[in-house]
Amino acid sequence: MTRQDYNRKIVSKLKELVEIYPDLRFGQLLVDCDIIKLIPVDSIVLAKDPFNEESEITWNRMRENKIFFKELYN
Repeated sequence: MTRQDYNRKIVSKLKELVEIYPDLRFGQLLVDCDIIKLIPVDSIVLAKDPFNEESEITWNRMRENKIFFKELYN
């Protein structure tokens, strides 16, 4: 699959989740889907930007999320 194909899958899943969970903020969706990782450092929490990450890696990490990809784990 191409990078664009993975980008489309990511966006499609996010669009689906926006409809299922209308009360979640967009940033919450990104964190809850494991697109953005939160890293505790001392007394603060940093967000790890996946800027240099390939879309395939992002998609595969999202797929491992059992909350939003329940259909894969039933």
